[in-house]
Amino acid sequence: MRHFYSLNEFSSEQIGEFVNRALAFKENPYSEVLDHRQIALLFLNQSLRTRCSFEVATRELGGDVSTLDAETLFALETEFGKRMDGASAEHVKEAIGVFSRYFSALGLRSFARGEDQQEDLLDKTFTTFLEHAKIPVFNMESALYHPCQALADLVTIKELFQDFQGRKVTITWANHPRALPMAVTNSALLAMTKMGMHVTLAHPEKFELQEGIMNMAGDFAGESGGSVEVVHDRLEAAADADVVYAKSWGSLLRYDDPAAEQDLRDSLKDWVVDSEMMSRTRRAYFMHCLPVRRNVVVNDDVIDSNRSVVLQEAENRLHAQKAILEWIFS
Repeated sequence: MRHFYSLNEFSSEQIGEFVNRALAFKENPYSEVLDHRQIALLFLNQSLRTRCSFEVATRELGGDVSTLDAETLFALETEFGKRMDGASAEHVKEAIGVFSRYFSALGLRSFARGEDQQEDLLDKTFTTFLEHAKIPVFNMESALYHPCQALADLVTIKELFQDFQGRKVTITWANHPRALPMAVTNSALLAMTKMGMHVTLAHPEKFELQEGIMNMAGDFAGESGGSVEVVHDRLEAAADADVVYAKSWGSLLRYDDPAAEQDLRDSLKDWVVDSEMMSRTRRAYFMHCLPVRRNVVVNDDVIDSNRSVVLQEAENRLHAQKAILEWIFS
C-alpha cells in the first residue's frame, strides 16, 4: 500500500521519473491504470484546481471518483481519549475506516489551521488519517506540504528549461490580506533544492519558514549541488533569476499574536511582484500556484505578460497527478 505524503520521501531520480511520466501523460492523456477503481477526494478546505484536476485525472485513467467536502460531512475529531460532547460528531478513525471499505484510495486536503503551531507542525489531521487508513492516502495539501503543486512546478520548469541543475529560482513572499499557510512554499523550496536548483528565498523579517524546513532545504541543496539563501530585499532577491515564484504566507507570529501579525502585514504592501522587480531578473518567468490576488501579490502587467506561465503551471497539475495516481497503483 503506497501513500503519497511529501516529495521529501523520494530521491531526486524518482522525482525526475514522476516529471517524465507527467510529460508523457501530457502527450498521451488516457490510460486504464485505475481500471474502474473508486477514488474518494475529501476536501476539508476550498479548492478549484486540485478538485477539478484530480476528478479529470481519475476519469482519464479509467477510474471513478466521488468528491466530498467539509459541509457534507459530520464534524471530525482527531484527538483520542477525548470526550466527544462538543461540535465533533464523528472520529477520524471511524471515518477513514468507512472510506477504506468503500474506496480504493483517498485524497485528502486539510490546511493548517494557524491556531496551534505544534498541531500544524505535526500535520495532525492528515497523519491521523494516514495512521488508520487501510487504503492509499494521497496529499492534496496538508498543514505542512503541497506535493502535487510542487511536482507540477517541476514539470513546468522542465518544460521551460529542459533541466533543473543550476537554475536560479527566486521564491518571494508577497502581501495578502490574510495569513496563509506555508505548505506551498515549503514544498516548492524543498523540491527545488532537491533537484539541484539555486533558490533565493525572499521575505520580510519575521516571516521566516519553520527551522526544520530550512534545515532540510539546506541538506537537500548540499546533496544535489544546489543552494539556498535568504534575502530580505525583494529587488535584490530577483537579480539574475530564471524564475520568480510568488507566494504569500503568514508569519509565525500568527500563532501567538495574530493582531501583531496583521499589523506587520499591513505595513508591507510594497511586497508585490511588479515590473521593476522583474526587470532585475534574467527575463524570468513568473510562477504562482493560483488563486492569486491581482495588484496585491502581482501586478496585472506581470501576470498578463508573455513571461507568465501560471496557466501552464495549473494545467500541469492534471498531468503531474496522473503520474502520482499511476505510482500509487503500480
